[in-house]
Amino acid sequence: MKLWLWCVICIPVMLGCMSMHFKLKEWDKKPWNIVPKCLCTWMVVCTGILGIRFAGNQQGMEKIWLLMALIFFFFADALLEVQFLIGMAVFGIGHGVLIFWFLKRAAVNWKTVALWLVLWGMTLFLFRRELRLGKKNPKLYLMTLYPGILMGMTSIAVMLPVQFGSQYLLAGIGAVLFSISDMMVGKGFFKKLSKPADYLALSLYYSGIFCFALMMWM
Repeated sequence: MKLWLWCVICIPVMLGCMSMHFKLKEWDKKPWNIVPKCLCTWMVVCTGILGIRFAGNQQGMEKIWLLMALIFFFFADALLEVQFLIGMAVFGIGHGVLIFWFLKRAAVNWKTVALWLVLWGMTLFLFRRELRLGKKNPKLYLMTLYPGILMGMTSIAVMLPVQFGSQYLLAGIGAVLFSISDMMVGKGFFKKLSKPADYLALSLYYSGIFCFALMMWM
């Protein structure tokens, strides 16, 4: 199958599923909103599977790690709606696999570290109001660790195209979109996101993991 043909099929289905997910939430039809959400993630997983099947496997078994991360995200998207803590744990595992995939390719140097510190500082500034609540609840200071890990992953991914060529450009773009989405969701834990922001956060998430899936067509 050609990539362009799959995208013609896949992208409209994903857009339709995202719209239906939000509509079912508005109509208070939980947990049925899980179905279109998971179908959307499944289309991303299928994109990766088809990439390995039809575009060859030039990087050997390494692509399997990337596919495994997407599969964990698929299960997490379902569990987050019904068993939040378990869903977060599964999402964390998927994130860990994704970081492992990046680290296998990384050539970490002072530029990567500098970019990481800048991005981490920006996220802490973004959450400065929430962090003030840590005076009453010190556990909130632990929230600084996740942005640190997330921005570390993003820094490595952004540097990959610079270090190893344009074939890693989608990985860098995907990591940036994924990170912005996660930061928006983090903001939503403290103050409910507006409807447009909620749409944007989910769109960025799916765009990010779709970029990761497209890496398997490289």
